[in-house]
Amino acid sequence: MQQYFIKENYNKQNFILSKDDSYHITKVMRKKVGDKVFVAFLNNKRYVCELVKVDIETVEIFPIEEVTHSTELDVDITIAIPPLKNDKIEYLIQKATELGVNNIVLFDSERNIAKIKADKFDLKKKRWSKIAKEASEQSKRGIIPTINYEKTIFSLIEKYKDIDYKLIAYENESANIDNNNLSKFLQGDLYKKTVIAIFGSEGGLSANEVKVFNDNKYQLVGLGKRILRAETAPLYFISCLAYFSELN
Repeated sequence: MQQYFIKENYNKQNFILSKDDSYHITKVMRKKVGDKVFVAFLNNKRYVCELVKVDIETVEIFPIEEVTHSTELDVDITIAIPPLKNDKIEYLIQKATELGVNNIVLFDSERNIAKIKADKFDLKKKRWSKIAKEASEQSKRGIIPTINYEKTIFSLIEKYKDIDYKLIAYENESANIDNNNLSKFLQGDLYKKTVIAIFGSEGGLSANEVKVFNDNKYQLVGLGKRILRAETAPLYFISCLAYFSELN
């Protein structure tokens, strides 16, 4: 059953889906009056809803049964990474959303080749948010991850200073056979905690940037013995965290 999002709190009433979702229901899914879909509301409520009016521009639904099974992880995950080249960031947003990330933050670092102009971010964010929305619908999530941009690592550190766990994935730790910080973290108390993990771009993070994060209480972690691509490392981390928070 297909899922859609409504930017309203749940109430026992009829709701109108967006124009894009209405088009998708009528032209792509070929739904008719009486058919049912999942709908996620702003206040973390998910309902099976019946289509009561079907039109190419306006689909009207009525909630009939609450979905009590949560699809969200018990840990709130934020990943922060510089912009990546080509369409890698779109791939990362899609897959990180499917795996359960809550927030994705892009930031400028010393070595990232791809750049985001501040005045162009809103336009890019619109496309990225659509990718996250579609991935959330596909994976039946209750929320759509946020996507934000911080110009410097200092503004990033300041904005997320109150996070419970602060980590930085550093490629040099892959050669450190004594590094078990990730293992210790994953076996700790993750329930209802907030986590932020910093990742480098294709060129990695500089030693100076790593020191700045260390000085602000970010803990170094290794992601196994192999060197992972920039778009792979966050997905590896989220997968580990998802396993230990809900499957272990």
